[in-house]
Amino acid sequence: MKIDQLRYLVALARELDFARAAVACDAAPTDIVEAVRAAEEEFGKRLVRPATGLSRFKGFTEEGERIIVWARGCVDDYDALHRRVGKARKRALLLPLLERRSVSPKRLMAPGPDAEEIDLILQGALRSPDHGRLHPWRVVEFQAAQRGALALLFAQEKLRRDPLASQRDLQLAREHATRPPVLIGFVVSPKVRSKVPAREQWLAAGAALGNLLNAAHQLGFGAIVLSGERCFDAVLAGALGLQAEEFLAGFVSIGTVAEAPPPQGHAFPGAVWSAWAPEVQNAGAARAGLGG
Repeated sequence: MKIDQLRYLVALARELDFARAAVACDAAPTDIVEAVRAAEEEFGKRLVRPATGLSRFKGFTEEGERIIVWARGCVDDYDALHRRVGKARKRALLLPLLERRSVSPKRLMAPGPDAEEIDLILQGALRSPDHGRLHPWRVVEFQAAQRGALALLFAQEKLRRDPLASQRDLQLAREHATRPPVLIGFVVSPKVRSKVPAREQWLAAGAALGNLLNAAHQLGFGAIVLSGERCFDAVLAGALGLQAEEFLAGFVSIGTVAEAPPPQGHAFPGAVWSAWAPEVQNAGAARAGLGG
């Protein structure tokens, strides 16, 4: 029997009336009668006591009662399976987000995204929430021909911060500029004359940066954003073309994953979830003399 027919039998057992069972199932009364007929034909037993008229229902026979118990079990099992499949489908839809990991530059190799793929990644970033559609951010790509000059800037910044830096430290600073297959500077660029508060513009920039990383992951690349003290160096910022009101949020490395990052534990949703309790807020207001 079909699952809908089993539902009709269960509804008839619950409503004890053909018409009401049909309404409960959003079906015609004849559908309920046909379900009874199909069950009786399949099991070779009379399941419903004889009656006249579609709305007359005299109850189930002893065999019919047993079939109803079986039908309820089938419907319950089907619904439980449907819920599990539904949850699995929902998880599959979110799997790219649930699996995203930051991948350090030392675990990346060529190729990185090409120009068309970088354009797609930026389209993803531009779809992030953005109050006023201000796009309070921009990116600077450091292409291969400019990496040597950027490496020199990184080494100079290291020396300004630590005049006694070793040659090994300076080499590591230079490698931060040359190692990633693709390197992008992410710049927060607030619109100072906008009515949108600065904090909302920063939130919009952060959302765009998150979308950028997720977009790279969706395309099959590994990515990470690294900030550090060099992002606060005014000389470096000026050399990279930042204006006085702009901020260097970090450098995004993107490439093919050569080595998967080690397993990492993740916080559970309960760590960031809470339910508002108005009575607590009202009590605090009353103590402050703000009650009605």
